[in-house]
Amino acid sequence: MVKYPVVNIGDLRRIVNDLLDHVESVNGPELRLDQDYYWDLGSEVMYDVTKQVANVDLVGSLGDSWEFLLNMQRDDIKQNGPSLMLIHAAPLLRYIGEKVGQ
Repeated sequence: MVKYPVVNIGDLRRIVNDLLDHVESVNGPELRLDQDYYWDLGSEVMYDVTKQVANVDLVGSLGDSWEFLLNMQRDDIKQNGPSLMLIHAAPLLRYIGEKVGQ
């Protein structure tokens, strides 16, 4: 039987805040996105490593993800699934980690 890890959301929040504080101290308060588009695997294959990824045809945009996050302040987004907006934060966090971590 597979034992899946448990993530404490408070711990995750503190860790991500610490990471972003570090990025800001090393890089400053802003980061230019030198890339925009990236391959986006759908969750049906991303979390099933038993499947081969034959054709990756989904493309995401860092710029679009940033705009979606900026628009989260609208009431309709706050009331209708803000947790789903994490899918837009994830590619930005990865990009920042890769760019600043070089």
